[in-house]
Amino acid sequence: MGNNPSVKQFKTDMLSLKNQVAKKFRNQFLAQAAELRENIQVAIQHNITGHLHDSVRVKDVSTDTKPSVLVLAGGPLTTKRTDAGAFDYALAEEFGTVKEEALPFFYPTVRGYKNAFREGARETFQETIEESNKIRAARASNSGAAGQTAAYRGALTLRRS
Repeated sequence: MGNNPSVKQFKTDMLSLKNQVAKKFRNQFLAQAAELRENIQVAIQHNITGHLHDSVRVKDVSTDTKPSVLVLAGGPLTTKRTDAGAFDYALAEEFGTVKEEALPFFYPTVRGYKNAFREGARETFQETIEESNKIRAARASNSGAAGQTAAYRGALTLRRS
């Protein structure tokens, strides 16, 4: 079984499928993250300096085996230093403070996209598998009986009726 060409081809096809799925998911995640970033920026109600708007960003943390994209807000652009210490006013906007009411911009927007992201991932996965199946089917139909004869030379004789 270790030298079976069909098994070798199947293993090659499955590795290729895995790589295709990872690449397409990464591209899908990047596109969705860019759209989400724009909509989070639109949802910001209180943006005097523009730093909060500019702090919304996309970070690709994908590896070879795991596509992963983060959408972040806050950080160095929105961190203020006071006598009491440093605080990130992006968090104050999102969750409020003792003195200020919350003006959420991040999580409500993310929640609105949750189902769309799942549907997009499902469609991407399904399309990739369908493409792979078409390629494998085309290869199988092109090899036809001649491919079988070559693979089983001496063990199979083809006869025309």
